[in-house]
Amino acid sequence: MNTTERPGVVALVTDALGRSADLIQTEIRLARVEIGEKAEALRTSLVSGIVMMLVGTVFMIGALILVLQALVAALIESGVSPAVAILIVAGGSALGGIIVLMAGKKALGAVDPTPTRTITSLQNDARMAKENLT
Repeated sequence: MNTTERPGVVALVTDALGRSADLIQTEIRLARVEIGEKAEALRTSLVSGIVMMLVGTVFMIGALILVLQALVAALIESGVSPAVAILIVAGGSALGGIIVLMAGKKALGAVDPTPTRTITSLQNDARMAKENLT
């Protein structure tokens, strides 16, 4: 006679459900940590992007005040009509401001908040659970 007892179906299902519950709890903890990390990175990216955009705005205002005064006067003295001189100077300062604003916008979109590690881990766990149950 064989004295080794093999676990029954109920015991196997109970064990599988217990392990699945532990796995789900672990995945939830992982998701919380990863979402926290992504939120911090997003917050940092937002702050740096906004600061860069504000700096760009300050440069645009400064450029409009200082460059318009100095360059318009220089262009007028060199024979350019006042209206054309103003347009040239305003266009140049606007271009510089646009470049800085675009850099700030790029910094705002640099972080992807999707918890990719958790999603991958959950997909692997689901595949493993499916293989174990079949």
